[in-house]
Amino acid sequence: MLTFREITSDDTELILNWRTKKRVTQFMITDIEYNLNDQRKWLESCFSKPSYYHWIILVSDAPIGLINLCDFDRTKATATWGFYIGEDDYLGVGGFVPFHFYNYCFNQLNLKRIDAEVFYNNTSVIRFHQLNGYRFIPKKDRVIEKNGSQILLVAMVLQRKNYDFVRFRKFNSFFPTSKWIHSPLFND
Repeated sequence: MLTFREITSDDTELILNWRTKKRVTQFMITDIEYNLNDQRKWLESCFSKPSYYHWIILVSDAPIGLINLCDFDRTKATATWGFYIGEDDYLGVGGFVPFHFYNYCFNQLNLKRIDAEVFYNNTSVIRFHQLNGYRFIPKKDRVIEKNGSQILLVAMVLQRKNYDFVRFRKFNSFFPTSKWIHSPLFND
């Protein structure tokens, strides 16, 4: 069973270990150094960011990955997001995580749109997004430099009107935000 919990400082080393795995970092826009102090400071700073929050993904109470909400804009009812599975034995679970998040975003946060950027060579994620209603936004594609190479980021959007609420209604999970100073939910 998938659940989500708020991140704590105690998660610093676990997240840093996941985040610096080659399998994970190859599809991240930024690379980070393995530094526990910097990671802890970054984690703790996130509770006061108005447009960013993140959670640990759990399977039967075992931490397996991280999911985040970025660029949250209450006025425009939009956000971006990302996630990764850090534990190699749970990679297959990754296909179910987005539906929990989409239901949270559309039903609890009342978003109209969820944006995503995907590395052009991450074709399995691009196909997965397309199957779930995402559309391409070519005018928002951009090129970044990573490890001395230029890499295309493909822009995609999932609009509320294109999300299949009936098909994915059973994927409802609680995303706690009690530590998030700017939580958009007032019933935590």
